[in-house]
Amino acid sequence: MKFPALKKEIHALLIKRLTGICILTILLVVGATCYIEYSRLEQSLISAAIKEARLFIPLFLNQHNNHSGGETVVVTPEFHDSIAHTSFIEVRLSTPDGLQFFEKSRASAEQVRHRFNDKSVSLVPGGEPVGTWLFADKRLYLMTVIPIRGLQDDDILGHLEALYRSSLADTKAIGWRFVLSSLIGAGAVVLCGLIMYPGLVFFHNRLIKIGSDLNLANNFLLKKLGSALAKSDVGVAEHNYRVLIYGIRLAERHKLSRARIRNLIQGIFLHDVGMLDLDVSILLKQGPLDKKELSKVQEHVKNGVAQIKRYRWLRDGLDVVRCHHEKYDGSGYPAGLSQDKIPLEARIFAIVDAFDALTSQRPYRQPQEIERGLAVLEQESGSHFDPVLLAPFIEMAPQLYNIVNKLKGKALEKEVRGVVKKYVKL
Repeated sequence: MKFPALKKEIHALLIKRLTGICILTILLVVGATCYIEYSRLEQSLISAAIKEARLFIPLFLNQHNNHSGGETVVVTPEFHDSIAHTSFIEVRLSTPDGLQFFEKSRASAEQVRHRFNDKSVSLVPGGEPVGTWLFADKRLYLMTVIPIRGLQDDDILGHLEALYRSSLADTKAIGWRFVLSSLIGAGAVVLCGLIMYPGLVFFHNRLIKIGSDLNLANNFLLKKLGSALAKSDVGVAEHNYRVLIYGIRLAERHKLSRARIRNLIQGIFLHDVGMLDLDVSILLKQGPLDKKELSKVQEHVKNGVAQIKRYRWLRDGLDVVRCHHEKYDGSGYPAGLSQDKIPLEARIFAIVDAFDALTSQRPYRQPQEIERGLAVLEQESGSHFDPVLLAPFIEMAPQLYNIVNKLKGKALEKEVRGVVKKYVKL
């Protein structure tokens, strides 16, 4: 398990996960709410149509009581006018045996019925109201067959086959009901999340404290290990601190994420961890190394990678450990990677490590002037170093050098803590 570098990031992670759970729950709740409302919509339209269908009961009674099956009901003009004020755009009345005795439709009825026919809707009259609906022209339309009953439930006077159109107000009300139901469901989920968060923080406080303490201890050991490696190689522990400052500033200039900058920090401390297996006499040898010694030195990369892989909390620095001797043109080791195949953190490290090596005291030579050091880096732009990263570093290096090079001992450590505090605690 990786422990975030800062306590507030643990809270941020908790908020992120809780937010993700809330969003997923909201989607499920809204989906379920919409499904329920959608399922209720047809029955709501049928219920509204049944209420208005009561207007036709007198016609059915007239047909039932005063006319034989072959006669047509005479409908008064007043009745036609009352139908015009209903939500039906087409009405067909028939006897229980299917004989139609009344029909009235509006001009738009044929077009609406054609849309239903395109959907291959088939309605079969029966003992219960049936129907199907569609949404068109900002209205809800229902094709329905409603049995008209007498005083007894089993006394069916006939059937009303109709096209029912909801009013604009009713359509808006149904739409708002969908929205309101969804908002209530989503609000309930958010409220539960807000109530749960303080409780989760309370129960996780001890875990956060343990994780923070463990992370602080890990970073302390990491710093001490890096200092020991720096002493064995460069002669002073301050090398890693300067490289750390240069590297973070270049990474920030390149807008690396916080996570990748933490990877870079860990890689800077551990880049030469494989050197622990080498004889110090080889590292501090005055003069060139022979082939056997050079081969042993180059093996420190493989040894370092093997050691880092054993510990999960050290693996973030693996890219720098593995690739800090690769060169931009592919002539480096151990894998001969080139250009973007070299991890970005390793390309940044290569520049800042070489710069500090050139401009600081080494066991085998005196430091070079900053102008000379930058000139050497510029000569190897595109061969050893990434030119895209090197150009901004050359621009910012003089100001950084003037600040960092004056710092020694505790003052340098204080500067390092100030630079890295956004990413890790040392």
